[in-house]
Amino acid sequence: MTPATHEPLLTMARSALEQIEPLAAQGWAPAQSIARQLRWCVALASGQPGPDRPGPFSMGLIATRELDMYGDRPELAELINRIQQEVERALA
Repeated sequence: MTPATHEPLLTMARSALEQIEPLAAQGWAPAQSIARQLRWCVALASGQPGPDRPGPFSMGLIATRELDMYGDRPELAELINRIQQEVERALA
């Protein structure tokens, strides 16, 4: 991941994390899972050594289901899906 690609990813991941953390803090399990994966993405984009990858990414699927289909946050779901796509592309 080059500095040119990680800065936009870092900005997107931090924005999504700021929006999902209040939901995770309320104990909502889907948001907690998304937040855990986003924290890993922030560490990756920051170039900081972090914990091992949190398994296969599922945050896009969870976000689509919980925030778009059954929720009222389609923009956040779209952002989380974009982040997942960018991270998967960077890791390929």
